[in-house]
Amino acid sequence: MGPDYKPPKVDVPSSWKWGEEKKTAGQTKESSASKTAGQSKNPIDPQSVDSLKKAIEEAKKNPGKWKLAAPKDFVKKGEWWKIFNDPVLNQLEAEAEAANQQIKMAMANVIEARAGVGAALSAFFPHTNFTPSYQRWKLKTHLPWLPFILPEPIFSTVPINGLPAGSIIGTTHYYGFQPTLNMWQVYLNSNWELDIWGKLRRQLEAAKAEAQASQAELEGARLTIHADVAQAYYLLRYLDSQLEVMERMIRVYEDNLKRVEIRYKSGLSNELDLARAKTDLSRIKSQYIALESHRAKVENSIARLLGQPASTFHFPRKPLKEEPPAIPTSLPSEILEQRPDIAQAEREMAATNAMIGVAYAAYFPSVNLNAYFGFFNTDFGQLFTWPSNSWIYGPLIDLPIFEGGRLLANLMQARAAYEKAVASYRETVLTAFEEVENALIGVRLLEEEQKVEDELVESARKQYDLAMDRFQRGLSHYIEVDTTESLWLNAILTDIALRGERFIVRIALIRAFGGGWNESSMRPPQIQNSESNPYPKRQTK
Repeated sequence: MGPDYKPPKVDVPSSWKWGEEKKTAGQTKESSASKTAGQSKNPIDPQSVDSLKKAIEEAKKNPGKWKLAAPKDFVKKGEWWKIFNDPVLNQLEAEAEAANQQIKMAMANVIEARAGVGAALSAFFPHTNFTPSYQRWKLKTHLPWLPFILPEPIFSTVPINGLPAGSIIGTTHYYGFQPTLNMWQVYLNSNWELDIWGKLRRQLEAAKAEAQASQAELEGARLTIHADVAQAYYLLRYLDSQLEVMERMIRVYEDNLKRVEIRYKSGLSNELDLARAKTDLSRIKSQYIALESHRAKVENSIARLLGQPASTFHFPRKPLKEEPPAIPTSLPSEILEQRPDIAQAEREMAATNAMIGVAYAAYFPSVNLNAYFGFFNTDFGQLFTWPSNSWIYGPLIDLPIFEGGRLLANLMQARAAYEKAVASYRETVLTAFEEVENALIGVRLLEEEQKVEDELVESARKQYDLAMDRFQRGLSHYIEVDTTESLWLNAILTDIALRGERFIVRIALIRAFGGGWNESSMRPPQIQNSESNPYPKRQTK
């Protein structure tokens, strides 16, 4: 019952917009000019309008060109953080893998989902219960509206006249019911539902897909945690670099204040210069304290990611000096198929599709084979004798006649859940492309921005030196020193932040790609049968 699962297609571009080399200015102008010239020749082309109408009609019939889903989250991502060649980062990532609580929760979800597969598989087998019971009844002695004679057999305890022990030798009749009655029962009850319409098979299919989705969720949690650890680590290090710079600058501002005080006492500077120098020193000290507060919060976040209390975790200062490693940007778009969130969304589609079949099967009769065997007697001493046995067997057919619209509502609900899963899957894929392009923008433009910022730092330093020299020779007021000094400090802090952001954006690109991208992970796995591959290729029309 229900449709077989066919993954939807996703529109996949041939290359990354920001992974290509930028065009030269001449090429850009020429292409723009050619477009403008072409538009000016025929601003309103009737054929173009007809083509546009046809395209709109085709888009309504087939909204979006989508590539067949083939998730590859079973590909091992590897320890991608080792490309940064930082032993401290490697140690932090190992601690996070072992002690992070979000990873542990995701692992528990995997175990829970796999147990759900076992529960769904158990429905294919007969269910047998052992049910002993004892009841003592107290009933009304005479019932005038129900007169009958209740016979009770009399069993022999020893052989009589060639009859074996336990044979019936007579009966006792009771008029009405006995005042009290003991009822002893010991029996086995077995029930087996026949999967004629495939309901149980669809339930098992859904359970397997949910288990695979939980495994993808675990891989996604690992990728997220490792990326968060790496990003927080480099954020902490570039904050340490900024703190180091600000400590040096505080000493510079203190020296400047001493110079201004000396000149003020000598009558070479006015009170305004002295006030500016004091204000500059107080401002940079305030910025230093705010930066320390930010660092402490980042340090606490690392402690949480490592599964440690923030109160006992302390990370020593380690300013960021090295350059970030190179990251390949000319990768095929199929690399996104190894993203865990895409694989999870695809498996959730498969699970919701299977539940449509379960909803369809509810329209048809269910057939159960029931069997009962046990012993029943009012005398416990005679309970396990053969004359006390009883048994029942036979099929039980349950055919829905009137459900008040419940079955139709369930079917509509299952179909809507599948459509929602399809939209969620496509939205996940589109989000993945957005994240990759945003990270590629950062990888390329941040590097160019830092080159400009390096030049700005050098120019600001020279400007500050000239302003200080003019001030010491009495050719200018302290306002020139104040302005150039602030410009120099901000340029240095921005330059350090750009270096840290270059590390962080590379980690974001790795996360957007789904983890590793080495040759072994890009090569299709050699799989002998479909059972070892959680995501086999599926045929579509």
